[in-house]
Amino acid sequence: MISESFRPASRWILLAALIFAPWVYGCTSADEIAMLNGILGTALLLWLISLLLRVLSHNTGVSDPGYRGSRPRVLAIIASAVLVLGWAMTLNARSIYDSDFFLFISRRNILPSAPGSVDAAISAAWMLRATLLIGVTLMVIDLARDSVWLLRLWWTIAIAGGSIALLGLLQKATGAAMIFWGPPGPRGPYETFFATYFYHANAGAYLNLVLPLILGQTVWVLMRPSSPVIKAVSLTFALLIIGAVAANTSRMAQLVGAVLILLLLLGFLRGALRKRGVIEHKTLLLGSLLVVFTLFAIARASHLDQPLKRWSELSSQLPADARWLAWRAAERALGDAGWLGFGPGTFRVIFPYYTSGLGPNIEGIWRFLHEDYLQTILEWGWLGSALWALFFFSGIAVAVRNLLKPGKAVEWRPRYRVLLPVTILALLGIALHALVDFPFQIASLQLYVAVYLGICWGSTGWEGKNAAAQRRKRRGDTEKKEIRKLKKRRRRLEQPSSRTSTPKAVPSEQLSTKELIMGELRRGD
Repeated sequence: MISESFRPASRWILLAALIFAPWVYGCTSADEIAMLNGILGTALLLWLISLLLRVLSHNTGVSDPGYRGSRPRVLAIIASAVLVLGWAMTLNARSIYDSDFFLFISRRNILPSAPGSVDAAISAAWMLRATLLIGVTLMVIDLARDSVWLLRLWWTIAIAGGSIALLGLLQKATGAAMIFWGPPGPRGPYETFFATYFYHANAGAYLNLVLPLILGQTVWVLMRPSSPVIKAVSLTFALLIIGAVAANTSRMAQLVGAVLILLLLLGFLRGALRKRGVIEHKTLLLGSLLVVFTLFAIARASHLDQPLKRWSELSSQLPADARWLAWRAAERALGDAGWLGFGPGTFRVIFPYYTSGLGPNIEGIWRFLHEDYLQTILEWGWLGSALWALFFFSGIAVAVRNLLKPGKAVEWRPRYRVLLPVTILALLGIALHALVDFPFQIASLQLYVAVYLGICWGSTGWEGKNAAAQRRKRRGDTEKKEIRKLKKRRRRLEQPSSRTSTPKAVPSEQLSTKELIMGELRRGD
């Protein structure tokens, strides 16, 4: 079917976007965000066409038990409310900001008495991205029903994260002053960068997003019969990502990464003790020595003295950090933000008006607040922030509920039982990082968060091997019934309809015993 060709194409494009987004400087500039929007828009368009063709061909999946739960109503309500509120503020924008003269130019809006964004252009760009990201979440919910595609998605994340980690370690080892092919900053080389990210905290947030999934995949591969090549590749990715988290100079990213690694080790050790008979002692010993030696080599080559030096400077830098002043300025703006905020994405144009009197350390243009939750309240107000919190944390809550539901996770495939917990950990890690930085404002990180939330919501539709076998049996029985009906209908159509050729009925008392028996046999056939 045509719809079956559109759907795989949309999924391949999504996987390509997951590799593209972190490699083009993390999609931190307008041009890169526009390219990412085009890729995601193409993927979503093909996916929607495939859904439409399925509906037109009367293959909506309503009778398919495996399709149940793939369209969560709660998520649909929350996402619709977010989009309605955001687009309403955007379409009813009161002004446009002129960055050359630092002025708000009034514009005619639809409802002058109703609230609206303070900058129509910025809010429109932000809402386009938000719409695409919510669409990605819905698309991944559909993808997560297919175990093969879910595994491809997992491997794509591992490949993208492992390659970014390798680049960052190579830059550290060679003492690069800038990204190998990157342009210099407005005042010369960037002081803090890692891999393809200009800002090391954004790179650290990305590494922590992929860290749990890479380590989880490594454990899953090592615990099952796999080819030595796959095991070697997976283990290499794990070592690279651990080394990259340690080599990155963002203190908050290192702290979050250390917590994630500790929690993952505790969880994996419990699983390894249950399956200690699967791994040979000799293999375990050699693997441990290899891991220790590789980590030591990475540490020597990655100049770990730099992050250690930054930790030693924490006590002197913390009181003078400009974040304290930025938070004070943001608190001033909370009263004016109200229930609906200044408009999506408008933080950088309204923030300078609340920094007066706070000293020279906070002067200039701040693109982000270094505190995502407070910035979201300023842009979306209390109502919009509550909706975004529901969108994010309800996905985690659904995943935790499915994981802890008695008898549900036990029947899942082993890959499901590993993938879902590490996905939850990754989302909790970035939520913790957002307290002192702005990972939720970076397009590449937003894409990964949207994909992870799709996995969380999609876990509702996961089923065990027994349930899948029963579903296939029911589907086969249904198909057999349909075939029998078609054969009966065909036989009726092939029978002659003329009355002259139809034999006359003979009373049963006039038939012999042999004829009666033969008639019963024919009816039995």
